[in-house]
Amino acid sequence: MPYFVFRISANRELSLVKTCEKFKEAKDLCRELRASESPDNPNGIRMAFAETEVKAKNLLAERRQPSSPLEEWEA
Repeated sequence: MPYFVFRISANRELSLVKTCEKFKEAKDLCRELRASESPDNPNGIRMAFAETEVKAKNLLAERRQPSSPLEEWEA
């Protein structure tokens, strides 16, 4: 399965930047984009591992439940 790298706009729209076959390639791309484009907003670039682009967008769009009380307190 590929890794999808997305740019998230201010109104929470996802736009595909690139599809990568290897995790290291996707991780390095995310780091480069975060450093050069949005140092004040690290959440502006996200990566998802999914079968298709549509499934990756759904993963990033869904609201996750905290897995521990500490995460719930931090939210």
